[in-house]
Amino acid sequence: MSIRERIAFFGQMRSNFEQTGALQPSSRRLAEAMAAPLRRFHANDATSATRILEIGPGTGAVTRAIAACMGPHDALDCYEINEEFVRYLRDAIRNDAALAPRADQIRIHHAAAQELTPADRFDFAICSAPLNNFDAVAIDAVLEPMLGAVTARGTATIFEYVFFPVLRRAISPGALGRRLRAAQSAKSKWLARCGRDSSLVLRNVPPARVYELGPLTGRPARLRARTR
Repeated sequence: MSIRERIAFFGQMRSNFEQTGALQPSSRRLAEAMAAPLRRFHANDATSATRILEIGPGTGAVTRAIAACMGPHDALDCYEINEEFVRYLRDAIRNDAALAPRADQIRIHHAAAQELTPADRFDFAICSAPLNNFDAVAIDAVLEPMLGAVTARGTATIFEYVFFPVLRRAISPGALGRRLRAAQSAKSKWLARCGRDSSLVLRNVPPARVYELGPLTGRPARLRARTR
């Protein structure tokens, strides 16, 4: 991660943690785990055009992993609500060594997931903001339009930090504890409905669990757990 990216990320984390959510940009291992379904798809079919959606790209840690997996005919739409990150990303897709080769295939939208329409359809969708910092209403507001936009053949990935959220729920009193438990219930609802697979990424600070989900119209398979 470059010094410029560190400054951009940590400046926004200090001033606007509600939007940033993450403690630091995703590690390379976590970013690769988030992009794994796209990488597997192109390993079997290198020529098909796919549409990719990323929610909350931040400074582009996961975006770079997506770009590395993209085929020549793929298109990536990134939805980011933080204005500073939008400016950073629009510059990065022109100048960042990992993103510039795909610049013509990437669009940055200064918009929330809720602005997706029924006509927006994607083969792969990735939420690059951790779910830990979202309340139940925000989780539903992100995942419902995101999963609703995934095609029948598509896959979505989300992640959350592990270990400390469990401790936080256990020690949080009153209204905060109820908020955290409601958020966990909302996430569990979506995993029960659409969850397919999960993997633990230990080489991230803090460690994280990545979940693969199917579209809202798909039949959920049994959720499998792995460690990367």
